[in-house]
Amino acid sequence: MKRFYFALFLLLAVSCGKNGLYISVDNTAWETTEDTKVAWPVFLDGERVSLIQADMSSGLYQTLNGTFAVDGHRVLLTVDGTSLQITRTFSHLKNSRNKNYKRLSPVTPASSAGNLWAGLKDGNLRFLYLSPGGKCMEGTFTNVEHKEGIRADWSWKRMDWDVNGNQLVTGDVAGTFYEGFLRLDTEIIPCISTVEDPDASSSLKGTIWTLQTSSYPGFILFTSATEFTRVLVQSGVALKVLRGTYVRTGNSIEFKTDSMELNQVCAIQGSRFTYLEKTYSRVPF
Repeated sequence: MKRFYFALFLLLAVSCGKNGLYISVDNTAWETTEDTKVAWPVFLDGERVSLIQADMSSGLYQTLNGTFAVDGHRVLLTVDGTSLQITRTFSHLKNSRNKNYKRLSPVTPASSAGNLWAGLKDGNLRFLYLSPGGKCMEGTFTNVEHKEGIRADWSWKRMDWDVNGNQLVTGDVAGTFYEGFLRLDTEIIPCISTVEDPDASSSLKGTIWTLQTSSYPGFILFTSATEFTRVLVQSGVALKVLRGTYVRTGNSIEFKTDSMELNQVCAIQGSRFTYLEKTYSRVPF
């Protein structure tokens, strides 16, 4: 008899409220992978959701933000004009192929110096670079699609940064580290670059060079003494990342990547250089 009453109590406890027999997804983070592709849906609270979809082989990242609602076993996402559906069970979320998502918890990073995060939200590009020198450099390009009547330009911040366990604190930015992304108050942004040797120095390390264009913005950041990351915005929700190494000799930079056709020696002329037929200017910051 006691066993029967306990089972009934448990059933009543999990079946009340909007979640019914299913798990509550509020304030949870998940991961699903397939080959070189990964997706991270994060339910920021009881209404907002942020989603990263990435193809690690091509360097393409898509960041989507919006709202969600639950309807029985269905979790309905409305993100940047796109409708998506996830299935929830008593203990897990499942994708369209009935595969369980992996539930994620915050992590304490072994090292954060030199790491770069970048993503898009509301048509704006934002990146955070944790300089090994103790400064966080934040760049924001507003209105990447150059919609009429809205300012389209870069803005910059330089702030002290610190890590306390799984928490990042820097200026007015506070975040929580997860494997592969950083959770902020209103969005998540993917970690698009880490460095091998954050302590070595060079004349280019930590410098930012923005793409000179009237179209979608981009930038190159020399993340360490030997490594660079290039970001090119593809749309209001997608960006493409290229990582590689470099060597500076006098007024020239030799770029090397995993693709021979993307290797090039470029001349620095004043505060500019041209790489793969695109011109970049150094940010005086």
